[in-house]
Amino acid sequence: MTKNDSLHPPQGRRLLAVMRQECRLMLAERTLWAVGALFLLLVAYALGNGLVQTASRDRAQAAVAQADRDTRAAQRLLLTGILAGTAQPTPFENPADPSRMASSYGGQHALLPTAPLGPVALGQSDLFPSQFQVTGQSRVVFMNPSDIESPWHLLSGHFDLAFVIVYLLPLLIFALSYNLLSAERENGTLRLLLSQPLRLRTLLVGKLSVRAAVLLAPAVLLPVAVLLVARQAGLAGTGGGVGSATLWWALLVGAYALFWFALVVAVNAFGASSATNAMVLVIAWVMLVLVAPVLLNLAVTQASPAPSRTELATRQRIVTAEAMKRHADLMSTDYQHVGRGAILVPRDGKIEIAGRLLGNYLIEKEVDEAIRPELDRFDAQQAHQQALLGRFSAVSPAAVAYEGMTALAGTGTRRQARFESQTVAYHAAWKQFFFPRIDARDALTPADFDRIPAFAWQEEPPGLLRGQAAWAVLQLLVPSLLLFGLAAWRLRRFSVA
Repeated sequence: MTKNDSLHPPQGRRLLAVMRQECRLMLAERTLWAVGALFLLLVAYALGNGLVQTASRDRAQAAVAQADRDTRAAQRLLLTGILAGTAQPTPFENPADPSRMASSYGGQHALLPTAPLGPVALGQSDLFPSQFQVTGQSRVVFMNPSDIESPWHLLSGHFDLAFVIVYLLPLLIFALSYNLLSAERENGTLRLLLSQPLRLRTLLVGKLSVRAAVLLAPAVLLPVAVLLVARQAGLAGTGGGVGSATLWWALLVGAYALFWFALVVAVNAFGASSATNAMVLVIAWVMLVLVAPVLLNLAVTQASPAPSRTELATRQRIVTAEAMKRHADLMSTDYQHVGRGAILVPRDGKIEIAGRLLGNYLIEKEVDEAIRPELDRFDAQQAHQQALLGRFSAVSPAAVAYEGMTALAGTGTRRQARFESQTVAYHAAWKQFFFPRIDARDALTPADFDRIPAFAWQEEPPGLLRGQAAWAVLQLLVPSLLLFGLAAWRLRRFSVA
C-alpha cells in the first residue's frame, strides 16, 4: 500500500463508512422507524389478506371438484340400478339419457387452479371466474362472470402485496429519499463531507443502499418466507423449476424500486430545495401511477373498441326466441313422461328422450352455432386490446410492474385467457361426445361414463412466463438507466453551496 493510498482509502471502504454513518443517523431519527414499521405492517397485512383469499378460493374449488366426483358416482350407481331393474328413472334424473347428462344434471366444472405465488397478487381473480360448469348449452350461457363478488368489493378491490408494491412503495421511497442531497446542503454538511476524500457519487450510493435495504427486505424476503411456510410451494414457480417464480418476483420488485430511486436521484441532482423535490416527486407519482394507466386504457379502448356486451346479449335473446318458435311443439310437451318412468328405461341400447329435453337440446345447439361468430369476434377484439396494452404499457412503470406481478402470480389476463380457451376446447369435446348420442337416441352405459370428457388444466410453458417477466424487468431497467444517466450529467454541475 502506498502512502497516498493510506491517506485516501479505497472507495469501497468509504462506501461502507457512509453506509454505517447513514444507518446511525437514520436509526437516531423517527423517520426510518416509522416508515420501516409502516411498510412491514402493510406487507404483512397484504400477504395475510392474499393468503386468506387464495385459501378461500382453493377450498371452494376443492368442494366443487369433490361435488362433481360425488355426483358422477351417484349417477353411475343410479344407472346401474336402472339397467338392473332395481331403480326407476325420471325425466329429471336419468343418467341413461344423453340429453339429460349433457345438461346441468351431468355437467362438470372446468377449474383454474391457484398458482404458487397467487397470494402476492390477486390481480383480476375477483373479476373473472375461476370455474365454469360446462354443459351442452351455448358457451355464451355458462361462460360469464357468474361468481363475481359484491360490487362494493369490486369498487375498492382487494388489498394485496402487488398493490402495496406498485402504489405505496414509491411513496415510502420518497419519504426516505426526497432530500438525499438537499437536506445535506441546506444543513451545511454537504460541503464538509465533500471536503474529505469522498466522491458525491459514493455518498449517494451509500445513502441509497441503506434505504433500499430497509424497503426491499420486507418486499422480497418476507413474502418468500411466508409462502414457504404457508403454501410450501412458494419456490416452485408457476411454470418453471425450483425458485423460478420467486426469483423473478425479486428481480421485478427490485427493478421497480430501482426506477423510483433513480427518479429520486435525478430530481435531487437538479439542486432544488427539499420542498421542491417532494412536490416534483409526488406529481411524478400521480402522473405515472394514476394518470398514465387510465389514459392508456382510454387510448386503447378508442383505438380498438370491444364489441358491445349488450349487443351480444340482445343477439343471443333474438336467436333463442327464433329457435324456440321453431321448436314450440317440443317445448309444449312439458310433463308427458312424469310418472311413466318405464318408458324412459333404455331398450336395446336406445332411449326415448322427453320432448322438452329434446327441444332444449335443439334450441341450445342452434343458438351455439348462430352466436359463435359473434363470440369469436368478441374474443379476437379482446385479444387485440390486450396486445395493444402490452405494447404500450411502458408509458407507465406501474402498469409494467403490475402486469409482471400478476403474470408471476397466475392472476393476469393472459392466464385467464388461456383458461377460457381451454374451457372452450373442453366444451367442444363435451358436445362431440354427447350430441351424436342424442341425435341417435343412444342410451348411456356405465362404460360410457369412463369416456365422458374431463377437464385437465394445462399450465403455461415455463419459457413464456420467464419471457414476460424478463421483458417487464427490462422495461423498468431502461428508464432507470436513463434517469441515472441524467443524474450523472447533472451531478457534474452540482453546486454544494
